[in-house]
Amino acid sequence: MSAREAIHRVRAIQLVGIDDPGYLSAMADQALAHRHYGPKEEQSATYHVSGRVEAAARAWLSAHVPLLPERVIAADVLYRDARAYERLYLELDAVEGRDGIPSRVYEVKFTSNLAAMRRGFGQVARAVRLLEARYDRVEGVVILVAARRGDFDREDPRLADLTSITAGDLAAPSLPVRPLIEIDLGDLGPHLAPEDLALLETARNEGDANVTAREERAARAAEEDPPPPPDRPARPGATLAFGEEAEPGEDESPFAVLRKLTLPEAKAGP
Repeated sequence: MSAREAIHRVRAIQLVGIDDPGYLSAMADQALAHRHYGPKEEQSATYHVSGRVEAAARAWLSAHVPLLPERVIAADVLYRDARAYERLYLELDAVEGRDGIPSRVYEVKFTSNLAAMRRGFGQVARAVRLLEARYDRVEGVVILVAARRGDFDREDPRLADLTSITAGDLAAPSLPVRPLIEIDLGDLGPHLAPEDLALLETARNEGDANVTAREERAARAAEEDPPPPPDRPARPGATLAFGEEAEPGEDESPFAVLRKLTLPEAKAGP
């Protein structure tokens, strides 16, 4: 069944550990399915080190807030035209909470691209919507670790509706809308191995090159000043997903369908 088919109902939502047998089995099945597509293109240093940055950010975060060991959402979902529920999983970068009750979810973005960072808010929104089908109140926070040297342009309109917060603000009972924490790579140093730091330097070189390439493309586009594209009518029957679009190349397997949930009746299940 296609990952883009609408989900009709969701039930039995819970948080499980990354060592949960069902989750490990699903991961193994996904890895096996990917082999049918042949070897992937060579991945960038940013790709290879991103998991280590996420782990370091989690260690940094644990010094400021209590984190739950369970950070995988497990849920039974029913596709619109299906007759039986299917168990699916969504791994989160970090979950804050006490006594097994989540209060905040965190998405770590190691990127040089503000557009990619903004997609993190769509990801935490989907996780929040899932968890709030069972728990009273959950907030979402994006953590940005810049995969580049230098600061982002604070005047960039993509930052206009975001609220920058610090680790100290996490002690508040509630956070402002669309909260963003920026962590300097230097603060993550104690949580990274020497080989990770070397790979990070390569990733930052890639990030600097990507930023330069984007700026050059934007400058050329501004000089050419092409006419705006004509309006296109919406395609009938399209399914509207909540949150923001997934990153290009994101896994389209059924295992990743929770990343694109529509959840029109999320609270219908127990």
